[in-house]
Amino acid sequence: MKHPLIKYLAWLPAVSIAIAIFMFSAQPADESTVTSDRTSEILLYIANKLNIIDLDHENLEHLCEVMSAPVRKSAHMLEFAVLDLSVLFALSLWDMHGRKLLLTALGLTFLYACSDEIHQLFVPGRAGMVQDVMIDSIGPAVVTGCIACFKKYRSRFRCSGKFLSCK
Repeated sequence: MKHPLIKYLAWLPAVSIAIAIFMFSAQPADESTVTSDRTSEILLYIANKLNIIDLDHENLEHLCEVMSAPVRKSAHMLEFAVLDLSVLFALSLWDMHGRKLLLTALGLTFLYACSDEIHQLFVPGRAGMVQDVMIDSIGPAVVTGCIACFKKYRSRFRCSGKFLSCK
């Protein structure tokens, strides 16, 4: 039997990620755009250094503008995927396994995505949108699908463990 304190501490990563998501969502639209543009600039700089693209100052602004939406949406999918993984970890320490574990984590992450969009209704320049809940949920859905496939075919990988075990 796990020490009860460990079971509660297992929620710290999920709570920390949820707070980070809340903080990002609390940024007014202008501030959020600056953050996204800076991320795009960093990605373009890396791509330029790796000789993937030939970047000059004139096309930097245009490329940042083109990349804005994909970078934002990818960030949302990624942050909610990480939230889902951290919720999976916490729930697994509460003796939840198999399909129930996957669906509960997915459901909790989806509910948090819904609450995040409601929160954005109160942030200047931001809007809560159902399509954003769907975009936020792509990351957790991919995590759930990958784990479900891994569990289905895990005998081929010769790997087992309580976290991914079926009951």
